[in-house]
Amino acid sequence: MVTKKKMTLTFYQNLGKLFYAIAASDGSVKSIEFDKLKAFVKKQWLEMDAIEDFFGTDAAYQIEVVFDWLNRDEESDIKLCYEDFISYKKEQSHLFTEDVRHLILKTASSIAHAFSGINKSELIMLAKLDIELKKTLTMNYYYYFTKIVKGPFDAVENRVVALLKNEGFGVLTQIDIQTTLNSKLQVDFKKYKILGACNPSFAYKALQLEDKIGTMLPCNIIIQEQSPNSIEVSAVNPLVSMQEVKNDALNNLAHEVSAKLEKVIKSIENEK
Repeated sequence: MVTKKKMTLTFYQNLGKLFYAIAASDGSVKSIEFDKLKAFVKKQWLEMDAIEDFFGTDAAYQIEVVFDWLNRDEESDIKLCYEDFISYKKEQSHLFTEDVRHLILKTASSIAHAFSGINKSELIMLAKLDIELKKTLTMNYYYYFTKIVKGPFDAVENRVVALLKNEGFGVLTQIDIQTTLNSKLQVDFKKYKILGACNPSFAYKALQLEDKIGTMLPCNIIIQEQSPNSIEVSAVNPLVSMQEVKNDALNNLAHEVSAKLEKVIKSIENEK
């Protein structure tokens, strides 16, 4: 419990550093920016968990405490505050879920817009923050989506193909691993098929952004029999497979494709 409490306090303290860096990026912190932060802490960050500091106060108030302390300290280094947050984020990436990322960006944006709209320095820092948090989400994702359903193998396969079609994907290739291994190696293997699915619109956009991205196409979906009448369906998560490609536009496209493939997996129901 002590370890968890210390970790959570440090989490909120580093958020205080981040939000101070955002507010001070234009050279000064306005009172309205601090007021915006306090409003977010009260209405949303206090709901994040029930962890308290060593004085019995909700740990989320550490955001305000650190922000105010840095603002009063004339020697506070904006760049160092931001870098401290990024270093902590990398060390504790499991804390930065999609909901947390969304609230961080929402809070930071509100602070930046609080006084006379957003300026260039704040805009640059927000863009950098958005990129860093997307990296964290990618790190936390599995490289696949998966679900086990009840039903005959062929029936589940037909259902998967239909769901893919609903999301704009056609099946370009089919590899029957069971048949192939039996034919080439004379070994017995469970029912296992690999479907190569492609959404022409997304494929065209991806190829325009990166002409070598064809090495990662099509998107593979696996259907395998884990036990009689128990079929596991898995789909690649393009967001993870494309994370090493340094192209923000492609990563945004990968988010869209991932969402569609995840929807397919979640939509598969047990065959009656």
